[in-house]
Amino acid sequence: WPFVAGAGLAATLAGVAYGEFFGPTGVLPVLWLEPLEEPMRLLATAVGLGAVLLAVAYAAGIVNRWREGGPAAALYATTGIAGAALYLGLAAVAGYIWLGQAAYGVLGAAIATAGLALVGVGLYATTAGGVGGAVQTGIQLFDAVVRIGSNVVSFARLAAFGLTHAALGAIVWDGTTALAGRGPVGVAAAVLVFLAGNALAFALEALVAGVQALRLEFYELFSRLFEGEGRPFRPWRLPVEHLTGPGTDVGPLATAEAAGRGPARKEEA
Repeated sequence: WPFVAGAGLAATLAGVAYGEFFGPTGVLPVLWLEPLEEPMRLLATAVGLGAVLLAVAYAAGIVNRWREGGPAAALYATTGIAGAALYLGLAAVAGYIWLGQAAYGVLGAAIATAGLALVGVGLYATTAGGVGGAVQTGIQLFDAVVRIGSNVVSFARLAAFGLTHAALGAIVWDGTTALAGRGPVGVAAAVLVFLAGNALAFALEALVAGVQALRLEFYELFSRLFEGEGRPFRPWRLPVEHLTGPGTDVGPLATAEAAGRGPARKEEA
């Protein structure tokens, strides 16, 4: 129940910020923005929030790598200090592109280059070396850079949830107000449309938001904390003794006798 209650509270706070009360009914004032009126601002905010969450995930990943393998593992790991430096450097370069400040670009490029070099050293150490190891490292470095960008952009789906729900709420409310002015029958139909429409919208959004939130937590955040380790799974098996040779009784009586429990005695039923 804490997860469900937390999701409901977050949805309620988002509705208050958007000024929505079961759609754009006008009951609440808009405290922040209207999703359908300022979609780009909403998308940028979602991406910015995702960037902050990724930075927190990198910090936790550094702690995990340090505890697992010491300073060296934390320094060269893709999810450790090297990966965090690459991420922060690329973030600074993105800030330069967004704000147009040259200092951000120069500093970001230097940090990203240092992080990329550290990541490359760590990845190359896990290969067989030689030309093949260098090619493999290059592919993994390219994947690491692309993955950072795609992970940040993936958080735009947070804004997409708000836009989708606002659009569904607006459709339901428009249908409700259109029917309400057509006499008693229209009012009854408007109430039905309002209740059924909002129930459908809530159910769809709860399902979509739940699935996509789990995806963000697993791929974008948890992947920077988790490191495959431990021991392989070997299922428990019952030890079986087999006696071979001419005239050998391989039944349970012979097995008991061979195990040192003395001669086994057969009893007639």
